[in-house]
Amino acid sequence: MSCEKTLFGKLKSGEEVFLYKITNMYGASVTLQTLGAGIHSLFVPDKNGKLDDVVLGFDEPDFYTDPDYGYQGLVVGRWANRIRDGKFTFEGKEYNTPKNQGSWTLHGGGRFSFTNWDVEETGDDYIVFSRFSPDGEDGFPGNFTMKVKYIFGSDNILHIEYSVLCDRDTVANPTNHAYFNLSGKNDETIENHTLMINADYFTETDESQLPTGELGEVKGTMMDFTTPHKIGDRIDEPFRAIIDGIGYDNNYCLRNKNGDFELAAVLSEENSGRIMEVYTDLPGIQLYCGGWLSKGFTAGKGESRVTFRRGVALETQFYPDSVNHKNFPVRYVKANEEFRTVTQFRFKTEG
Repeated sequence: MSCEKTLFGKLKSGEEVFLYKITNMYGASVTLQTLGAGIHSLFVPDKNGKLDDVVLGFDEPDFYTDPDYGYQGLVVGRWANRIRDGKFTFEGKEYNTPKNQGSWTLHGGGRFSFTNWDVEETGDDYIVFSRFSPDGEDGFPGNFTMKVKYIFGSDNILHIEYSVLCDRDTVANPTNHAYFNLSGKNDETIENHTLMINADYFTETDESQLPTGELGEVKGTMMDFTTPHKIGDRIDEPFRAIIDGIGYDNNYCLRNKNGDFELAAVLSEENSGRIMEVYTDLPGIQLYCGGWLSKGFTAGKGESRVTFRRGVALETQFYPDSVNHKNFPVRYVKANEEFRTVTQFRFKTEG
């Protein structure tokens, strides 16, 4: 095992971005970046032992800072996903957050994703990033420190541990926005990937994909992934929770209701034999298939372009806009008590 630091490049501001590569005893590796504490690359074997990068991203750091390019591999905070009208009431007080996506807040305004994080600690198989957010930054309450610990061992499990400390009660909903493509090919979309999601319900949404507060049953609809099937089988079917031409961009309500660490989803790709299992202690997972990404975009890593449906994001989270829905399951941060959540992406092969 080893952890190697290199210079990735400079942002337009002149600020340097660094990469930290963790390589296990079998040659599989994950490379993390200080920008957004993000996943830059993840090389895991196929059924024949060939290593390929299974996440999308860019060769230049500046591309990561443009929200139109999809938050590729970046950590999201303080609050992932959507907040209706850029406001919420917490403990009797109203807070206003950036309206960076139409009339609502997306991914806390983006600051956590588009700034450099501090590197607090490294080891042969892990790295810990941290970021301090002062009280009132982007409208959120409390002096807030988030840490993200990545561990990548010989078992090809990428372990992501989020922890938060704050000097007052506050809200937190961290996630990682990696886009996976298990094929290892530069021209494959994710429509031929097979997916299972351990969920019987999804959050109903309005025309802006903001939660209405109601839950819909997946059974008998194109939203149903309780039995594994290819993502592309139904992605273009008309449905009330889907925007025409975009496809899946929806939160699934996992069967995990008690905060236990359980299987949330399984993604696989037949030709490579790669399988990715997603485990989490959170109650929701956002399925997004890159439908908002440009079909004509030319940037990426080498010949692997960040374009329409080239990757699938499986973002473990509390339900979107939970701060405005008392019926949604959520845990809040208590003053001076550690808030912690864990997600794992477990890679294996078959065939």
